[in-house]
Amino acid sequence: MTQQFPGSKRTAKILFAAFIATALTAFIWGYFVVQTVRARAKQTDGALRSIAWACLCYAQQGDHTWPDSEESLSAVAGDQWTCQSIAVAGAEWPATREAALAGMVLPATAVDAFKIAGLEFSKNPSDPPHVHARGNPSGLGTLDIVNGWLTNYQSIQIK
Repeated sequence: MTQQFPGSKRTAKILFAAFIATALTAFIWGYFVVQTVRARAKQTDGALRSIAWACLCYAQQGDHTWPDSEESLSAVAGDQWTCQSIAVAGAEWPATREAALAGMVLPATAVDAFKIAGLEFSKNPSDPPHVHARGNPSGLGTLDIVNGWLTNYQSIQIK
């Protein structure tokens, strides 16, 4: 025969209620964290796509070279992101700015985009820059997609 201690059912109920309250709190907190990270990832993806698009626009101008610094790209991109289409036809990158953004929110200026994402430049000026997210969350595959645009554009230019 088991002996029950006085108040053990009451203690079990209190512990169970505390466990449920803690689990519910963790779930709600986690939900809001995930929503915040998703919103930030969409913002980062917009910056990544706009920077890669600006690099493509930069490369199609003049002698088809790549920008050598974020400042030189910002000077060309300006505050309005004026380049609307890529003259060099290719299926490996988007033909228009709207297709490049794929419904993402465009940062207001190039300076805003570079606060979220950035570029790494090669020592060889003929190599395309590498777009990175500066440690910000990004959608799955966005970095591969936008860096693929630059690499593919470069491979067409070499031919």
